[in-house]
Amino acid sequence: MGDMLMEDAETNAAQADAALAKPPQANRGTVIRPRSGWAFINVGELWRYRELLFFLTWRDVKIRYKQSLLGITWAVIQPTLYMVVFTIIFGKMAKVPTDGIPYPLFSFSALILWNFYAVGIAQAGNSLLMSSPLVTKVYVPRLTIPFASVGSALFDFFVAFSVLLLVMVFYINFSSADTSGVIVGPIMLMVFPILFLTILLALGVGTMLAALNVAYRDFKHTIPFLVQLWMFSTPAIYMSVNEPSAEASTPSVTQQDANAAKTETEVKAENPVVQNEAGGAADAELGIWAYVKKTLQLNPMNGLIASFRAALLGHPLPWKELGYSTLMVILGFIFGCMYFYRLEPKFADII
Repeated sequence: MGDMLMEDAETNAAQADAALAKPPQANRGTVIRPRSGWAFINVGELWRYRELLFFLTWRDVKIRYKQSLLGITWAVIQPTLYMVVFTIIFGKMAKVPTDGIPYPLFSFSALILWNFYAVGIAQAGNSLLMSSPLVTKVYVPRLTIPFASVGSALFDFFVAFSVLLLVMVFYINFSSADTSGVIVGPIMLMVFPILFLTILLALGVGTMLAALNVAYRDFKHTIPFLVQLWMFSTPAIYMSVNEPSAEASTPSVTQQDANAAKTETEVKAENPVVQNEAGGAADAELGIWAYVKKTLQLNPMNGLIASFRAALLGHPLPWKELGYSTLMVILGFIFGCMYFYRLEPKFADII
């Protein structure tokens, strides 16, 4: 009996020593260190907070249409007004080429995609400033805030896209306009991959603008101007960007023979000085336009909008422009998110 009591005393003493050697549970903690340097997007963290992303998106949608007289109709009004203005200026007055498509349908099919992109990057650029309590008082993945702004713009896109489908049905079945350029086929399913690429580009540009807007408040005034300038730098919205055919650019054989039949005297009699000056000016103007056109093709939205409209209306896709735009979308999305993570540790201090 005494031996058992001694063994119990020794066991209790050993357990007490072990408990003293082990640090108290209350003194343990988790050290949170700020992220430093460049970092790639944390997909796992965004997936864990997917419900928060959904509720932030729905919050932005409800706030936008709260106490609004026209409500969700605003998602259609803006591209419709742009369509009317473009139809008058480019369709009736300038008579730009539209590949055999009625101009209202030609422009509206591009404007709904552009309107989603423009609204998405504008709202994402101001999202951190509008949600400053989420940045300073609690911890949430800050990337969900501009992502939610782009998601709320996507809601408007689907509303406008439904109206566009109704417009297409009207033009094909009930309108007297020539709709031979509208072809319904499986190629129309390509609008969804192109929409996905546009979403990625809006996320990349929107997150970068959000970070820049927190660091430099000048961007609050620059974003609206940037959106307008970007729209007019995307000629696929309001005109066809297809290259003219060889038949249209090459004179006919009959015309070449008639020009070759002119004698030297007849050519000189046509005032060659004036012709040379006019021809030189035309060549210079054509050269400037060709340079501007090539420069505008570097805009990734140009290829996305041209591809979206071509798929929606059943035309062959401009694969070269779409491939370039896809590359720029991937690079823009990666760089935008990495730049956001680069400035994120300073948000709570400077917002």
